[in-house]
Amino acid sequence: MRGIGIGPALRKARLLRGKSIEEASRETRIRPEYLQALERESFESLIGDVYVRGFLRSYSSYLGLDADKVLVIYNRHFGPPRPNLPEPLPGPVRGRRTPHGHLPEAMRHHPSWAFLIGVALLALAVFGAAGLLSRSRSTPKAETQTAAHPTLPVLPTPVTVAINARGRVTARVTVDGAVVWDNRLLRPGQGLSWEGSRRIDVALSRGGLVQLVVNGYAMGTPGSKRLPYQASFTPLDFRRPTSTSSPSPGSGTSPGR
Repeated sequence: MRGIGIGPALRKARLLRGKSIEEASRETRIRPEYLQALERESFESLIGDVYVRGFLRSYSSYLGLDADKVLVIYNRHFGPPRPNLPEPLPGPVRGRRTPHGHLPEAMRHHPSWAFLIGVALLALAVFGAAGLLSRSRSTPKAETQTAAHPTLPVLPTPVTVAINARGRVTARVTVDGAVVWDNRLLRPGQGLSWEGSRRIDVALSRGGLVQLVVNGYAMGTPGSKRLPYQASFTPLDFRRPTSTSSPSPGSGTSPGR
């Protein structure tokens, strides 16, 4: 099948960032064979169209590409997403018509209604004598009913930051209080990424020269080239519900933002 351009773009972006397939797999939590299939455009080897679109969005954002544009190209060749509707359930089996087809099954075949009424009256008498119909018994408390169902543990959400330099700039990056990139020079096209559990602080000698991707959200090149830039990011940044008017920025700001 002729390529559509998505795979080569993903591979080029990964190589510009200096990342191997294994490193990208660890940082995106997408299996290596799936990433290789995306770069080869072997979409049919993945487990479904909905997974292809999800992997493309996550991988493109991680590499600093515009995920919406990537999906537009994919939709142009493979069509928009299609809902997966369940197969309709088979209808009831039509049985043999009887002279009393309009009556329920029990009424058509039971030999004696008087016998049934007698049994029902006897059962009510027995249940009443045993106290089963008494209203004095209260239902178990909701806490007792739900206590038997343990909840599944929720894994903590990490904070991820990826940077891709567009010009020469000095950067200092601190992850959970530990300096991991100490005022070192970034050259054009150089890309790096980090993951933390609480907070990642980014300080640049000049803004507007580094493309930032925070928790999979592409921020563009924030800040001004005439001023330093610094910001702090947590696991909750840019993960607000879609009803909010704008994404949440990092907690730290600079005059250039």
